[in-house]
Amino acid sequence: MKKIWKKVLCGVLSLSVFTAGGLEVTALAGEQEEITLHLFHQKQEAQEAFAQIIDRFHAEYPHIIVEQEIVTNDPAAILKARLATGEIPDIFQGSTDTMDIAQGGYMMDLAGEDFLDHITDEARLDSSFTDDEGHTWAMPVDGSCEGIFYNKDIFARYGLSVPGTLSEMKQIIETLEAEGVTPFAMGFKDAWTIKPVSLVAAASAVYGRDADWDSGKDGGETSFAQTEGWSTVFELMKMVYEHGNTKTAFDTDYNGACAMLANGEAAMMINGLWALEPVKEINPDVNLGMMAMPVSEDEKDTKLFQFPDFGLSISASTEHPKEGKLFLEFLTRPEIAELWCSTSKLFSAVKGVSVDFDPMADDVNTYIESGMVCTQVDRGWPTAFGAEYESALSNYLLDLDSLENIMNTLDLAWETARAASQY
Repeated sequence: MKKIWKKVLCGVLSLSVFTAGGLEVTALAGEQEEITLHLFHQKQEAQEAFAQIIDRFHAEYPHIIVEQEIVTNDPAAILKARLATGEIPDIFQGSTDTMDIAQGGYMMDLAGEDFLDHITDEARLDSSFTDDEGHTWAMPVDGSCEGIFYNKDIFARYGLSVPGTLSEMKQIIETLEAEGVTPFAMGFKDAWTIKPVSLVAAASAVYGRDADWDSGKDGGETSFAQTEGWSTVFELMKMVYEHGNTKTAFDTDYNGACAMLANGEAAMMINGLWALEPVKEINPDVNLGMMAMPVSEDEKDTKLFQFPDFGLSISASTEHPKEGKLFLEFLTRPEIAELWCSTSKLFSAVKGVSVDFDPMADDVNTYIESGMVCTQVDRGWPTAFGAEYESALSNYLLDLDSLENIMNTLDLAWETARAASQY
């Protein structure tokens, strides 16, 4: 397990009173006990942003030390093991597992806390953070999206425009290949990069048409095998795979794919907004756009996968609930939210905070303002289903199983995972 720790040393205490979001802490020189909060998350690209925020938090609350642990290799499994052994971090990211973890009684209900008033209703009420009964198990920090990065200069060079239909996307691929340009950059050596390709397609082909598909699946009203959109998802994923660095896709890692896009070696790459920073680090001058995946000949079907992303929960058993709430409140302050989003290149979940971190953000805002977004996709999936789904993706790409068998396998895996979803 790869661990990256950031420790903030305690300074000299002084006589002062701090009030934050209704939480009051009185610090008296030499009398206040030093507190350590363990922060667990998987957002590697936010390591530096968190380091800066922790420094500023410590300057205001010198008696509180925040240690961040970043786990990128199967963080869900590692967190689950910690929960089972009672080694629960004070503050942690549940990712898409939040509701399952909450059912086990491991999370503090944050509903009613003053600092949540600083969060937009759209983000706070998202099913990733607040359940149907109004319990808020995690505080959203930012918003992101997954889509198709594209090199605007390459598109302009060959007279290409953002496609609204599937036939238009296929024409773009044909034109690029005729000009000797690789359409898609793929870094499938890092297996997690395959999933975003499928989710970008599912946003339009499945959830854009039926936002309640998960409920229908749970209720036995639909299935992977019965839903034509899921077949479309896998077929589009295969289309991407066959029109990129196909021969080297499973030998190229995520950073390698980012480099291909950054250096103009490929015209497009499918991934989340978080990929913007590593691409820009390689080539700050690359002119990128973001678009959704067309799935039919009806432009209205084309939806961008946009969602509240990173959220933090407080352990129900933490010995330092007041300090944990202070840290979450600190993250909702406008200047801290701006620091987070400008550094991480993400949209803010905090009211009134708008960060123009890149011209590409205008493309995303255009989809949002026109209502051409989908916020569901994998956000409500049973936790244990994820591994089976990701395995199915690579099996299909490598022709190790038929689409019919895969759909049936996914149906069974969903039912098994739902039955075992409680931690």
